[in-house]
Amino acid sequence: MKRSISAMIIILFVNTAFALSVDDYFKTMGEVYFRFSSSSVFSLNEISRIVSISKIKDNRVYAYANEKEFENFISLNIDYEILEHPGYAARIDSALKFSLNLFSAQYPSYNEYLEMMSQFQFQHPDICQIYEIGTTVLGRKILCAKITGLTDIFFKPRVFLTSTMHGNEPAGYAMLLYFIEYLLSGYGTNPDVTKIVNSCEIWINPLANPDGTYWSGDESVFGARRYNANSVDLNRNFPDPEEGEHPDGNQWQPETTAMMDFAKDTMPVMSANYHSGAEVVNYPWDTWERSHPDNDWFVFISRSYADTVQLNSPQGYFDDFDNGITNGYAWYRITGGRQDYMNYFQHCKEVTIEVSHENFPHNPFLYWTYNRQAMLEFISQSLTGVCGIVSCDCCASIKAKIEIPERDYDNSFVFSESQTGRFFRPLLPGFYNIKISAPYHYEKQLEGIDVVEKELTSIIVVLEHAEKGDPTADRIVDIFDVILCLKMAIGLDEMDLRSCDINEDGFIDISDVILILRMSIGL
Repeated sequence: MKRSISAMIIILFVNTAFALSVDDYFKTMGEVYFRFSSSSVFSLNEISRIVSISKIKDNRVYAYANEKEFENFISLNIDYEILEHPGYAARIDSALKFSLNLFSAQYPSYNEYLEMMSQFQFQHPDICQIYEIGTTVLGRKILCAKITGLTDIFFKPRVFLTSTMHGNEPAGYAMLLYFIEYLLSGYGTNPDVTKIVNSCEIWINPLANPDGTYWSGDESVFGARRYNANSVDLNRNFPDPEEGEHPDGNQWQPETTAMMDFAKDTMPVMSANYHSGAEVVNYPWDTWERSHPDNDWFVFISRSYADTVQLNSPQGYFDDFDNGITNGYAWYRITGGRQDYMNYFQHCKEVTIEVSHENFPHNPFLYWTYNRQAMLEFISQSLTGVCGIVSCDCCASIKAKIEIPERDYDNSFVFSESQTGRFFRPLLPGFYNIKISAPYHYEKQLEGIDVVEKELTSIIVVLEHAEKGDPTADRIVDIFDVILCLKMAIGLDEMDLRSCDINEDGFIDISDVILILRMSIGL
């Protein structure tokens, strides 16, 4: 995992004088950092398809690019300025060993990080387990802490916090390590911490791109880069609601598939993705100009986070854009971002939280103190809304779709878990009509469900299974039922014996299709 000796010599040189050429950067970092005027004849939406925009400040766009991306950018004939890479600009004091008890410390080595995560579980085995949810291109571990209290509460929403998918933005990395320690050491003694840990299942991934963060070696974050070891921006590598499965033209990276698999298996209700480069909560969408169906909820929780941070920090911190919050597309469009992927494809309410203008703030502990209370309150937002269990009239739990007809579009609905039937839907206080539906079952409509602040309104729903000959569950036997039964018979749809095995021989075949056809025409 160590870079070459020649690369390390250049890194040492850069620490005292910024003198690298573009070619030098590509040889040592695999990426270049530059800026250009935002008044270019090309729109930022066009340019963001080519390079990875980091921020916009004073009418200048700051961006990263790998060698291929930079060649495409140069072809646009836009004037640009090469900047010192933030990974080389980091002022890291190697004499300061990272410690959760030394609040002047900076950032851990990779091995210190592994040891800390291991110790969290060793010291608090009853409430903390560490999972390896994947490995990076270079074989480093992607770790996640699961923290939940010693309670048998069935309705515990899962909340996911993650950081540093851009390897040279480690402020959130350190913050989440402090947060894990705060939750574990405060459990049973701090009432606010105890309540949150007892009421929720909290998953924390402090470091999503270890290869980028430790690009120059495991001992230090100095020389960290934005992209992963394949020179891919992980926050442009996810399926996109508008641009399809591979909006960046790259195959899904190991780090990307690890997050996708984790989200699919864990089904978090809410999520926050920590970055650096600004001081703001960014809410969806990033890819679309139109608002998210739950825009009111996103604005509320973003405003709450920003306001709480401002109450616990010096004046002037966390007040970018609309006093600390912004819609993603209104800032600048990105495609392939994790935030939109989680919201659209995983039905998880995710925001992006930028915690520092600097990539490497000298004392990340300060930023942790600024954000600590807001992080607790963010998790607590999962405890306002609707939860419940959906089962079939045969008593089995089922995967059902839970939607609010007057507001849900763009995949803002949620699903119940197939194994438990459990679901969660964060909502603002108010009255809601809710529709519950599942394949081969008759849907149910619930009206006037009352959601109150800081409470989960629970509902128990039993769906009646569709009768024989009516797999579409519309209470009419017609040609659509014939077609669906035929699709089951030839393996194009999941089989449902209760509605389509008309002759009760344990199969669905052409004889059942014929029988439903006869039923549909009254024979």
